[in-house]
Amino acid sequence: MSLASRFGRPHAGPVPVLRTLSSLSVLCALLLAGCGGGSDGGAPPAAETPPVAVNPDPAAPPPVVTEPTPPNPLLSAVAGDVLKVAIKDLHPTQPSVGYDQIYYHLGRKQPDLTRFAPTPAGYLGDDANDNYSRYLYRTERKRVDDYCADNGQGGVDDAHYLPMTVRLIDPKTFACKDPVPTAGSSAAQVLKTVVVGRGGTLYLTDGHHTMTALNELADGGAELPVWVRVAANFSSAGSDSAFWDQMKAHQYTWLFDAQQRPITPEQLPAKVGLATMQDDPYRSLVYFTRGLGYDNSNVSEFAEFYWASWLRKNGFDLAAYTRPDLARARIEITAGKAVPRSSDSMTSYVAAARDAALRMVALAGTDPVDGGRTAADLGKLAPPTAAGSWNDLMEEEIWRTDLNSSSRYRSAGKAWYAKRFRQCGGAASTAPACWLQSE
Repeated sequence: MSLASRFGRPHAGPVPVLRTLSSLSVLCALLLAGCGGGSDGGAPPAAETPPVAVNPDPAAPPPVVTEPTPPNPLLSAVAGDVLKVAIKDLHPTQPSVGYDQIYYHLGRKQPDLTRFAPTPAGYLGDDANDNYSRYLYRTERKRVDDYCADNGQGGVDDAHYLPMTVRLIDPKTFACKDPVPTAGSSAAQVLKTVVVGRGGTLYLTDGHHTMTALNELADGGAELPVWVRVAANFSSAGSDSAFWDQMKAHQYTWLFDAQQRPITPEQLPAKVGLATMQDDPYRSLVYFTRGLGYDNSNVSEFAEFYWASWLRKNGFDLAAYTRPDLARARIEITAGKAVPRSSDSMTSYVAAARDAALRMVALAGTDPVDGGRTAADLGKLAPPTAAGSWNDLMEEEIWRTDLNSSSRYRSAGKAWYAKRFRQCGGAASTAPACWLQSE
């Protein structure tokens, strides 16, 4: 086949050029043989010139060597392991918190250090006439004491704590009584819990309020180290949906917003903090009923949310009460039954906590509450049989101010600190005039 027909052109007779080239090829071969260009004799063929090495450009960057990525150690964590992490590493499994619970901790633990004049007694003094020492001991010291306790380390070591210098983010400014707990120890049981997710992501299942408060403290923040305990490792889940199916099956997540509307896992906030999490007022209310309506010392994750959901579903109208109003609201025993004291407020926030707690204790232990939990599962307490202790606890834990009748400092009620913090719009030290206003 000719080149012309191979490339699709019609054959038009001989191709002279090709024939001429063929004749020249024969002539060149004969000439080379006559000049010793063959292999039969004459000078050996010249050695082939080796290739010249090209020097690399000295200004060029060195080649990038990719090191293999080490495996994430969290992927091998097992239930019970104790992990040291930063708050920023924790991903919420609920979209909301009770702001008033957070505000209580922020107001209580960030004192106005100029409020009382310093005294020689120092911060450990508990003299009834020494406002300064009592104030520091029960405010600033409580901040670091709770931090150590939440990390399973007992509390602050007074021998290594200098008042007015402590900063949680700086471990050189304080020391805890006990070492960090080890896996399986009794001390580890107090730690907040996490689930290891795909890729080693940590999902917080208990302690959203604690971590949020630590995140918001002036000497805390996203980099603050905390110790947590592994509740489960679901990192081997084949997909995100499979992972969340496991979380739901074990009730390790609360997928309802602050108005009790269902959400998807994709709608959960990326990190803990007041800037990312919603305010659920019913969740705050349940917090103030601790010790009155229920005991939270041995309940499962999201117990307060289950109680909050039950109050909503059973028609407890929080809007009928006034949150800034902390007028006292006590009980009395009538015909052997605890009822609201008729001479006290029926609309204050204190009354809301009282009325919610009375509804809770009126349940039987076997009564269903929410999420498959019974009242007994969620720590329901027995109804009060005497008014005195109940009313004293209401005062101490909820509404009383931080000065007694002799104008001496004392620890105030949780709702009082929350109210003050909310009114001041920040820590006590940022707005002392607001903080010190009288009732």
